[in-house]
Amino acid sequence: MISTDTLKTARIIDLSMPVPDGMEVYPGEPVPRFRPISTHEADGFEMWELKLFSHLGTHVDAPAHFIRGGDTSEKLPLRSMIGPVVVLDVTVDSPGGVIAHEDIAAHDDRIRAAGRVILRTGWDGLVGTADYWEPWPQVSPATAAHLAELGITFLGLDTPGPSHTQMHEVHEVLLEAGCVIGESLVNLRELSEDSFLICLPVKVAGVDAAPARIVAIEAAAAPGGPAIAQPS
Repeated sequence: MISTDTLKTARIIDLSMPVPDGMEVYPGEPVPRFRPISTHEADGFEMWELKLFSHLGTHVDAPAHFIRGGDTSEKLPLRSMIGPVVVLDVTVDSPGGVIAHEDIAAHDDRIRAAGRVILRTGWDGLVGTADYWEPWPQVSPATAAHLAELGITFLGLDTPGPSHTQMHEVHEVLLEAGCVIGESLVNLRELSEDSFLICLPVKVAGVDAAPARIVAIEAAAAPGGPAIAQPS
């Protein structure tokens, strides 16, 4: 359990993208639009209409994304998305290549114990550039099956998805195993190799995915260091 005293001094690391009006999205997907419906000048208060998309920015995939009749986002178990998480630095042999299976298999015991994994490829350093949407480091179906066998309940990624060449196979393996997939995480360079995850998707009912606020909580910051690390 995280004590009150621990929280007072802990680092809170924001792993979520900001979502501005007109945010850049994957080519062909809907762009978010914000419109004021009340203003301080006209009404004495402010409210906005938000037009969003289920896979906008940092978000989580529910089983319904690739499994007909699968659970939708509001049914995702919070226990799957809150708790210890292992952060792994992983490599690829070429741009858009497959993440080395050895980078994951070497940590099986840690992964099994935590039940949650974040794969750090460094791809979030490309957020805001056209290259972010180019073929990204990807998880193979075999590695996805291996993670599922280890019983993980959450897989976090700093890429737009787990795969761009075998998208259906990889999603299906993970989602059928009850693993929540968190995509487009940022700020992963701030994480240590063992962290504490809190992922809270917007409770939108009946849809296949939902934008999420994802943070990590770690031990006290160094003297003079930031208590809250925000995405750059």
